[in-house]
Amino acid sequence: MKASFKVNISPVFYLWVGQGISSIGSMVYNIALAWYVMKQTGSPLVMGTVLLVGMVPKIVLSIIAGIVGDKVSKKKFLIIVDLLRFTLTTAWGISLIGRAFNLVEVYIFTFLLSMVDAVFNPVYGALIPELIKKDNVTRTASINQMVFRTVTILAPSVAGFAIMLLNFSQFVLFNGITFLVGALFTSLLRINAKLIVKIKKSNLFSDLKNGLVYFWGHKLLFWSVFLITLANIAVVSYNVNLVNLIQNELQFSSNDYGVVLTFYSLGSFLGTMTLGMIKLKSRRGYVYIVSLLLGGLFYICIPFIQGIIFLCLIFFFIGFVFAITSTISTAILFAVPSEEFRSRVLGIASISSLLSPLGFLIWGAIGSYVSSAAALCLAGGIILIVGFIGFRTPIRTYN
Repeated sequence: MKASFKVNISPVFYLWVGQGISSIGSMVYNIALAWYVMKQTGSPLVMGTVLLVGMVPKIVLSIIAGIVGDKVSKKKFLIIVDLLRFTLTTAWGISLIGRAFNLVEVYIFTFLLSMVDAVFNPVYGALIPELIKKDNVTRTASINQMVFRTVTILAPSVAGFAIMLLNFSQFVLFNGITFLVGALFTSLLRINAKLIVKIKKSNLFSDLKNGLVYFWGHKLLFWSVFLITLANIAVVSYNVNLVNLIQNELQFSSNDYGVVLTFYSLGSFLGTMTLGMIKLKSRRGYVYIVSLLLGGLFYICIPFIQGIIFLCLIFFFIGFVFAITSTISTAILFAVPSEEFRSRVLGIASISSLLSPLGFLIWGAIGSYVSSAAALCLAGGIILIVGFIGFRTPIRTYN
């Protein structure tokens, strides 16, 4: 008797593998880009303008991408966008062989790739709920975040080693190849045609207006995005003030700084993994709010920490609880919007997440007037206020 074994692989697995590989390529490329731009120019200002050029299209185009994503086959759209990114990066990489890059082309290709990324991300997020069962939303959101948190852990090490071996054109070509891999894995998706909602033809302005009205009218969506945005603006205070706290106020070493950041990343990964392992089916709104409150309390404790071990533990728990908040917020964006509006809602949410760099400016200014410990404590107070506001919103009753 022949035994047959059939392995059931969820369609979303192919999406995660492809985009995980693609994200490694993008992050390795971005790290190499920063390295080579600084090496060639020696100017943090130039590097800052490159980052700014990469940010603007994402802010402008995210909602428009959501509108397009609600009207077309998301699978085909992602494949086309990945192939476009492959074409752009491969053409540029080939042109760089045997010569140095110039800043003008860095600005041009950074802008073009940012435009393409802006239209890709909301549609990617909107496709995931079409590939899963509704009762698996929270677990799926946590696994989705784990994929990209793993990338943030792996990519810096890969980039640091590769910079010793490769030139810039090879990094660009490597990035292009990973986009092609992403397109190939996306092509393996099998989507139930019954899940595809046909949208009536309408103009861009009408679609934009309807998307904003829908987002505003669904208070759970609105408050989830609004609160996580306010919290993120406060959370990023550590990006600006932690290095000064460790270097000048606590007199710790650069190695200690790296260890603290590693504990933060480890906490984020384990927080996301915890929600992936536990099938949370009720009181998710309370978990969202309580994780915010705990994060705020941990921030407030920072000025009272003296030893490196305790500082590492504090940042481990900060990473852990905010990963839970972020994962549940993502689960809400996956589960609550109707298929007709999901891409537009995710486009709006993408813009919100891009406002986090505003926190760099705010907390940099605050840190220049008060100690970094005090700035982080103040950020914790703001996060606490955001958490308490959450008890007055529909998030409190979200299951």
